[in-house]
Amino acid sequence: MLDINSIYQKVNKFYETNPNWVVFFVWATATGKSGTSIEVIRKWIDAEVISSDSRQLYRHMNIWTDKVSQEIMDEIPHHQINILDPDQPYTAGDWKTETERLIEEIQWRWKRVFVVWWTGLYTSMLYKNFSMPDAKPDLEFRKKLEKEEEKEKGILHKKLVEVDPSEAMILDPRNTRYIIRALEIFEKTGKPKSEVCRELPVKWPMLIILLRREKDETNKRINARIKEMVKEWLLEEVQWLLDQWYSPKLQAMQGIGYKEIVWHLQGKYNLEDAIELLKRNTHHYAKKQRTWFRRYIADSVNCKEGVLFEVIRL
Repeated sequence: MLDINSIYQKVNKFYETNPNWVVFFVWATATGKSGTSIEVIRKWIDAEVISSDSRQLYRHMNIWTDKVSQEIMDEIPHHQINILDPDQPYTAGDWKTETERLIEEIQWRWKRVFVVWWTGLYTSMLYKNFSMPDAKPDLEFRKKLEKEEEKEKGILHKKLVEVDPSEAMILDPRNTRYIIRALEIFEKTGKPKSEVCRELPVKWPMLIILLRREKDETNKRINARIKEMVKEWLLEEVQWLLDQWYSPKLQAMQGIGYKEIVWHLQGKYNLEDAIELLKRNTHHYAKKQRTWFRRYIADSVNCKEGVLFEVIRL
């Protein structure tokens, strides 16, 4: 059972010794990160929230991304939500730069900072504090590479092996988006991503709270959430995005929860099969998240200076 008082006390104790702190609430999807952070803030803490969800950045994409209500955002300021249209490019480096600016701005107002939700790469950008290359997105270059991959599956990963074998080793050959970004960095800087993106000490003390649920319970919550989202007009939201000429090939539309519904609307799956596919893909994504966070738990044994971990079982 979730003990809000216990979490609040841990957060408050951390703040007493680290005035310029940043608190993270992380774990797999459907764990209850957002609700937990809001309840902790309501206890006493004068804080603002920064979303680390790569889909909540986009306007008009509300139901699947499970954004908090406007009433809650009026009560507790939230950032990195609804700042882009679905066809606007935004890199992890852009998110890191803007989030670091927001952290300084929030702390200047003498408020505390909560980073909530989870896209693993975004969270790691702050926790690992990777140095960022000066390589802005090049849409024409990306389109060129996408066409190459469509023509010959796996060709981009082979190219990455040639210019950046260290990065190629950790990227799935099917993860085209990250492979393209790595090739883009090499194209713009002449250096491999594994060389220019180096881990640095953290800029602020961090308390990373891992809200942990068992797999079966998480999957039940995922299934219930999907059922509710379909009732809440998820299909209609995706159809509206398509009607506004937002391409299904956009990065924003390629995430879980959108591509499955697009396939249904295009007639590739009936609704029942699309929902089952959506459940299966979301369960798989949650599994990947749990694997990622186990690395964090391993880090807690010998973690970076300035970083504390708390694992809380729900």
